[in-house]
Amino acid sequence: MIALFDFCSFPWWLQWLLPFLLGLGLGWALWSKYKSMISEYEANIASLNNKLKGVEASLAECRSKTADLEGDVALAKGRVREMEEEMNSLKSSSEAGIGGNLASMAAGFAAGSATSSGGESTGMGASVGKYAKLKSDNLQIIEGIGPKMDEVLKENGIGSWQELAAQSPESLRAILNKYGDSYKIIDPSSWPEQAKLAADGDFDALMALQKNLDTGVATGTQSDSKLEKMLIKLGIIKTYKQDDLKIVEGIGPKIEELLHNAGIKTWKALAESTPESLKGILSAAGANFQLADPTTWPKQAELANDGKWAELESYQEFLQGGKG
Repeated sequence: MIALFDFCSFPWWLQWLLPFLLGLGLGWALWSKYKSMISEYEANIASLNNKLKGVEASLAECRSKTADLEGDVALAKGRVREMEEEMNSLKSSSEAGIGGNLASMAAGFAAGSATSSGGESTGMGASVGKYAKLKSDNLQIIEGIGPKMDEVLKENGIGSWQELAAQSPESLRAILNKYGDSYKIIDPSSWPEQAKLAADGDFDALMALQKNLDTGVATGTQSDSKLEKMLIKLGIIKTYKQDDLKIVEGIGPKIEELLHNAGIKTWKALAESTPESLKGILSAAGANFQLADPTTWPKQAELANDGKWAELESYQEFLQGGKG
């Protein structure tokens, strides 16, 4: 008689070992399968993270370029508006009968001067735009010319920027020599050049020139511009404290304090910051600061750091809270 397989005939420890080994083998097979799946998922996640970083970098670059382009557009709009103001001023002058017709006035403006109905020479550069308070007979905007010298020049038929620009240093020296030894130490060599810039309405260039002059004489060092100080007193241009972050549209005392605490204490440091890093500073400060948009702050700070105040002013006129 054939003996049947009897599992129960095995020793007790073997009866437990066989199911254990079967379970262990099955578990190992499942673990190997899931380990392979996990490795595959981890590789896919790493690949997606790398792609995400690339997309974020491209997005940051696009945002930076967008901010630069918005700044250029704002500056262009500011220049267009200035030209429109100049054109409207010319039209108004033409309608009032000053300088004849509009065409002759436009030509006079291009040359930096125009003739009034009475034949008097006037500086068109001073009669338009934000420099309208400056008159062409104000010779005291010239570095080296004070009240007494203004009288001397006008006594000798030099009563406007155009007339002063037409003089040579030698002719001016001859005039000064007539008034005694006290006038012989005065150097008028830069006066015609300064007057030419004023007559042309190029006051920014005049201020830049005057920063290198002292009583009309070139010094080779930077000093305050006489015209600039006069314009500040008249309220025509603003003056700023060095590295005052609050001059940036959108930054007030509280945000300035946040930036200072983050190590951003100068215009240069702010100009070198990215909008993303600035947003991180604002986000970390709480919900009250997250509405601020720092996109244009580096551009504004760059203009301030470079001393491009006219461009900064034009740019800020088209911003609201620092947002283009």
